[in-house]
Amino acid sequence: MARYSPIYGTVTSVTPLMTSSADKSCTMIISIMSESLGQTNFIVTPQTYVLSQHTFNTGDSIVAFYDTKAPVPLIYPPQFTAVVLAENSDGYEAAFDYFDEDLLSSSQTLKLSLSDQSDTTIVLSNGQTFFYNPGGHFLLVTYAFTTRSIPAITTPLMIVVFCPPDRKT
Repeated sequence: MARYSPIYGTVTSVTPLMTSSADKSCTMIISIMSESLGQTNFIVTPQTYVLSQHTFNTGDSIVAFYDTKAPVPLIYPPQFTAVVLAENSDGYEAAFDYFDEDLLSSSQTLKLSLSDQSDTTIVLSNGQTFFYNPGGHFLLVTYAFTTRSIPAITTPLMIVVFCPPDRKT
């Protein structure tokens, strides 16, 4: 099973998370309506990666990824901590997973096809160009179509590479 799971939906509200009347937290709740889960709340912290630093508003189409191994409260509506958020107005598909050096996802369900002729944009999480093979990293991948093979093969529209922090010893 993949560690990160997407939920597609439409934003129904964006509100600050307040634990007291004096709270001025940098955390918010984005509520979405999805076909698969219905009403779902996402906790958005300053550590949540938001593609293109998009500011979400009611009515926006969204894809939100959460960590399936993180603990969640047993409440309704379900509430997850968002790891990655992206606007989905173009109706693309998205994946957030670890891709090996052969660009195969850890779930072995998606393989990326890159060539010199592809128009795939490959950037770091800070928006700067990534010049190498993006394999061997966690990747946020947006794509429009896949083959019907196993694993599905796609030429991505965009790849965001998440490099591990440098370790200084």
